[in-house]
Formats: sequence, structure tokens, C-alpha cells
Amino acid sequence: DQNVGFSARLFAQVSLPQRNPGQIPYYERKNGNVTLTMSPALITKRDGSRVRQYPYGIYPRLALTYVATEAFVTKSPTVDLGRSMRSFLAKLDVEYSGRNANIVKDQLAALFGAQLSVVGLAENESRHGTVSEFFQIAKSVSLWWANREVMGEEGLWASEVTLSQEFFNSIATSPVPVDLKAIRALGGSSLRIDMYIWATYRMYYLTRATRIKWEDLSNQFGAQYGRVRAFKAAFIKELQAVQIVYPALNAEVTKDYLILRASLTHVRSNKPYRSVESKAQQTK
Repeated sequence: DQNVGFSARLFAQVSLPQRNPGQIPYYERKNGNVTLTMSPALITKRDGSRVRQYPYGIYPRLALTYVATEAFVTKSPTVDLGRSMRSFLAKLDVEYSGRNANIVKDQLAALFGAQLSVVGLAENESRHGTVSEFFQIAKSVSLWWANREVMGEEGLWASEVTLSQEFFNSIATSPVPVDLKAIRALGGSSLRIDMYIWATYRMYYLTRATRIKWEDLSNQFGAQYGRVRAFKAAFIKELQAVQIVYPALNAEVTKDYLILRASLTHVRSNKPYRSVESKAQQTK
């Protein structure tokens, strides 16, 4: 009984920060010859002050999956976020509280305002070089949240995000199908969510056993662990949880490698995705 959604392929290959990176000039993740570099968003607070902030933790991951799913199903880069923070958190299956609301407000602003670049190395017999793409997740964002949330009441204006053309195209042409129920079940850990999306993405094209060094996995997922040994221990622990929701995942842990073997994809290719209500239905 799956509830099929979609993730952007980029974030199935490299991950957002799991914890606040702090005041560093840029955040970087590597997967083979591909490097994602993120510069923090410049956020304006309600008091007029401006701060630099990175998106990190669980909420940006849930928000990314939500907007990718909506954009793919509606075939539109403009995604409705709802008329209240309470209703938006309900879309993410997150319990409403003042603390959660404040965290999500800041994280949405950081996610949609961050500057991203993806650089790939390329070479042939006569030359070598790099191929770079620069983009943001969002082209424009309108975020309207009530000063005081009252259960059952909706605001006058809807919040919405219009995705950048580059990001929308990546979702429209090559999304990664995921089980939204599995992501909710794994929602207590950013690493678990990243591992699940990555694993189900890999199984769409994996045809033979592949050995992946722990150091390479650490560069992709977990530089914030400091040492590869610490990351390896965390990865092995969370792998058990991922395999509970994705039991067909054939992954073997060895001293030097994680071995992946071809497995059934978690979402069947002919599984219908859930429908999106039209605006007329939403206003009834």
C-alpha cells in the first residue's frame, strides 16, 4: 500500500547538510566526478535583520519531496504551499507546534534562497575540463503565514513557490519515484531519508554487484561526521532501518566496502501515483 511521490535526481545523488554547517563560506558534497556546491541563502528576518543560513535537517528534505511530487504530477513549476503554516505542515505529515512552524519558516527560506552549482569532470584522449551548471531551486517564492495560527482557519493569501526552470526540468524529465509512506516512517533521521532515496534511485539502473568505498560514501553523505569510521557506524545502524521499509534492498556491509546488488525497485514502475486535487476542488 504505497503512496507514490517523487524526488529530484540531484538529491538522490548528493545530500543537503544533516546539521547546521555554521558560518562556512560554502557546503560541498561529492559523488564520483560530480560535485554539488551550495552557498547559503541571505534571509531577511521579521525585524529587518539579514543573516546567512543553510537548509539542513529533516524539514528541507520533506519539503523538497513535496514540491517535486506536486510539480511532477501537476506538470507545473508553480507549487501551492497552502494558506497557513498549519496546513503546510499537515502536507508534510509534521505535527503543528510553534517551534516546528518557526523552524520550517526559516528552513523554507534557506532552501529556496540557497545558490547551487553542480560541476562534473570530463575528459577524452585529447583534452579534459569541467562542465558546470549554476541554479537555484526556486525562481520566485511567496510565503504568507498568519501572525497567529487558529485551527480550522485559513489565511487570505496562499503561499506558493515557482521552481527555477532548471530544477523543474530535472523533475519533469527524470524524477526518482519514492514511497512517501516510507519517507515518513524514516523521518526521524536525515541520513535515513537520504539513504532510502539514494538506494531506490540506484536500483533503477544497477545491473551487477557494485562495491563502494566507505570514504566515497562519506564524501557523498556524511562529511559532518568528521571521521569516516564514525560515518560508517552511523550508516550501518541506519541501513537496518532502511531495509525494514525496503526489505528487497540487497546491501552487504564489509570492512572496506558497501556492496550493492541488483534489487527490485521499491516503487513498481507501473504503480499509479496519487492524484492532486484541482484548485476548484480545494475551494469547495
